[in-house]
Amino acid sequence: MSHAVTTSPRVTRYKRVTRFSEAGRAARVGRAVMPSMGGRLGAVPVNALAVATVSVAAAISSPAAIADDGVILQAATVGCTQGRTAEVQIRAATVDLVGGFGFNVTAEGLEAADVRYDGPIFDTSWQGWDSAPGTDVRVDAVCVFTEDQVAPGDHTLVTIEVPIPADLPAGTVVPVTLTNVQFFNYDFTIPTLDPRNGSITIYRTADLDADGVVGSADLGLLLAAWGKAAPDAPADLNADGQINGADLGRLVDRWSTDG
Repeated sequence: MSHAVTTSPRVTRYKRVTRFSEAGRAARVGRAVMPSMGGRLGAVPVNALAVATVSVAAAISSPAAIADDGVILQAATVGCTQGRTAEVQIRAATVDLVGGFGFNVTAEGLEAADVRYDGPIFDTSWQGWDSAPGTDVRVDAVCVFTEDQVAPGDHTLVTIEVPIPADLPAGTVVPVTLTNVQFFNYDFTIPTLDPRNGSITIYRTADLDADGVVGSADLGLLLAAWGKAAPDAPADLNADGQINGADLGRLVDRWSTDG
């Protein structure tokens, strides 16, 4: 539940709420900021803020630098073992102040189960809410006080949790797509937006001996199977038909975990 705490005669500060249903969003936090970016933010009319919106249907891979007033929104490219939960970090690199953002995120064919507001900005007056769980999750956030706007730099925003089915084939690459992206600030300037999509690559478990932890025994099994792999060979972690350095790298990356 969201609780209002009066901090001055003119400004109402809301505790951060990490998940709202779409139906509850307008009723519970609509007074702070409406999903349409209308309404009011404390004593500041939000519809007076500068807002930029862009939709992206495919990955943007251009390495070109953003403009002097730009923002890059980046979904991470990660690996995940079958039957585990992928953690896709969403970051923003900005050369200007940012006072709020919003975007939709999809992991093709899979459900995003949760959104973690683990970016350092949420240690301040930033508030976040989302529509998870779902296959097309909306995430919005805004800072209540202008002094808590995000300064120029590279910032972790949120982490999207995507459970991976145990029967999803190893080697599958799941696109993670960002759409309906919005950024705004309190300086009445419109940033140039550069959304960049990510992906989740699916792997077999690196716990080859099934003892609950990846270690030297698993390394020995992988090295013993080195070379061309039979179909469904357990040590062919990325299912590319070869047991090689890519599989070794994955095993080392999972060292001391459950696989």
